Amino acid sequence: MINVFSQTFDAVQKSWKILMADKELILFPILSGILCLLVSASFYFPVSTSGGDLAALYTNNRAGFIVLAFLFYFFNYFLITFFNCAVIACAEIRMAGGDPTVSDGFKASWAVVTFIAAWAMVEATVGLTLKMFQGKGGRRNLVTGTLGTMWTMASFFVAPRIVIDRIDPFTALKSAWSDVKGNWGHQLVGGVSFGLLGFVGAIPAILLLFATGFTNIFVAVIAVGWVLIVALLVSTLKSIFQASLYLSMS
Repeated sequence: MINVFSQTFDAVQKSWKILMADKELILFPILSGILCLLVSASFYFPVSTSGGDLAALYTNNRAGFIVLAFLFYFFNYFLITFFNCAVIACAEIRMAGGDPTVSDGFKASWAVVTFIAAWAMVEATVGLTLKMFQGKGGRRNLVTGTLGTMWTMASFFVAPRIVIDRIDPFTALKSAWSDVKGNWGHQLVGGVSFGLLGFVGAIPAILLLFATGFTNIFVAVIAVGWVLIVALLVSTLKSIFQASLYLSMS
């Protein structure tokens, strides 16, 4: 277990050093977030302006609702994976002694765009299935929560395998069980580390809001902006961490 902590913290430190050397990598999660918001808006506004809602659509046309939900999941997972792969590719170049550019990240992701699309379909299918098995009101029950966690851990190295090794996601998933058995500790320690980093990073914004009594709009905007920056940094670090841990385990 000591080795797990040591290796994980080493990967976290490497991730931070890479981000400091290539700060432009934060552009990828920014673009991912913006495009995902646009996708959400493109699904939400047509439904809302037509005078209906999702509950009514589910009741009146369940097949149509499932297709719409699948497409929503697919496009979001595609964008998230595409830009995640771009960060991973740049991190690999940096760890190999190169000097990556944003263009390198886009080229690497585009080179495996068909694999990314296939993986997005898998993710959308799993995500939608788990969502449909949740309890009433969207409360995740123990079974779906456990399955969701296991799926996240099993698929942790799929994106690095896609963009670094250029293999399809189905082949990448063949190592899922060994990934869970061999790296669950690293994933757990890494997840806790980044969670704590995000919380500590957000503390200044929280203190600022408390100091002004949550009444100053200007301060609220600054606080929200600060939290968004912290979230983007943590998101970028997680992607770099995936590459760092994968390469160290390979």
